[in-house]
Amino acid sequence: MNKRLIAGIITAASCGYLLWQYLTPVEIVAVHSDDFILVRNFPYLKFRQIAWWEANKDMIKAKYGVPHISEDGFYQVFIMDYGDGYRVDQGTDEDSDLLCFDDMHVDARCIRKNRLRWIGWSQNSGQFYR
Repeated sequence: MNKRLIAGIITAASCGYLLWQYLTPVEIVAVHSDDFILVRNFPYLKFRQIAWWEANKDMIKAKYGVPHISEDGFYQVFIMDYGDGYRVDQGTDEDSDLLCFDDMHVDARCIRKNRLRWIGWSQNSGQFYR
């Protein structure tokens, strides 16, 4: 095959993927009381993740009451990948990668631990995104 044709196909596929990433909205699947936000289609790039948080933090606070801000102003929010959905913790070593939510009263109340972004504020560090 021609090298230009291969380069063109790779370029078109890359541009298509980036356009799909840009146009697919982030879906908030669930918000749990301990400041965990479960999402689908979270942006891949860090600057887009931060931009999404900055654009939506007031709506999230108004709609879900997250984050819970302490008396000294400290807060933290964990944005987690919803992935394949909720699972049942079988209590085995294989389930050590699960994060379970105590505010749910069903068997399937755990997700895989896949943190996408940790956002917070403290007096010592100010605003941080990790």
